[in-house]
Amino acid sequence: MIKITSSVLFAGSKHKEGAFYCYFCGSCCDGFFKTNDYVKDTFTNRDIVKYPGSQYVCAGCVESIGWGNDEMLMLDGTIKKRTNDKGMAQRMYSWLITKNQKWAFTKAHVALIREIILYNQPEPPFIIILANSGQKHLIFRAPIAMSKTSFPLMLEEEIINVNPSLLDNRLKMAIPIVAATGKPALLDNITINTFITYEKYHGNVDSLEAWQKVQHEPLSRLAAWLSKSKEDAQNECPAIEPRRIQKEISGINRSNKNASRKGDSCNQGRSGQVVFNFS
Repeated sequence: MIKITSSVLFAGSKHKEGAFYCYFCGSCCDGFFKTNDYVKDTFTNRDIVKYPGSQYVCAGCVESIGWGNDEMLMLDGTIKKRTNDKGMAQRMYSWLITKNQKWAFTKAHVALIREIILYNQPEPPFIIILANSGQKHLIFRAPIAMSKTSFPLMLEEEIINVNPSLLDNRLKMAIPIVAATGKPALLDNITINTFITYEKYHGNVDSLEAWQKVQHEPLSRLAAWLSKSKEDAQNECPAIEPRRIQKEISGINRSNKNASRKGDSCNQGRSGQVVFNFS
């Protein structure tokens, strides 16, 4: 029976079962790929490999730490083709991996992966990896999700347990903050200037104070990565005061008036629903 690891799922049909253990992920593999050929002197994560004494590496780990194939399936269904030697390196991308397929993505695909994590999870087992730096080999150490209702994912090197309903609530908490101050404020130190900017936009600071209490929780770090852009957040959560004061036109004084929205209660319905086909 095949020992399922993240690298086994990544390899798909390329994985070859054998009598040895993979140096990186610990899967049972054949002896085709030798550790000496793939573990360089510059590799600094020797403390997290599964079998540091193994002389062999599985096909999935070989592929995941390499420079990639000539073509790569992206999360939006497009095919990215190689244009240089290093542009297809697997570590440079985030990943959604299932039993039958794997999709690469970047922060340009945040809306898609957010929809999948919250509402449209694939059938288990699956893997979700969100890469920040593009410099870390994350695939071989990523956790495997075995449930749709509660599952782990990897955000850079951190494993975060996800309850989609709780994450959805945390994302809704983030929208007023992003609308008023931009995404960096979700994780940056909240200063007096942050409060001034927020109060000027919303008319109060209630939700900012609520976010400050949970800002350093893992679920908040994930929500910050997945949150909408400032423009999208402002569309859902407009300022309590209109941004522009219309000038007098034809002798009529069109003065600035408060918007009908009170405080920082935003229109946070599920918009732009994406239907993702995992077949």
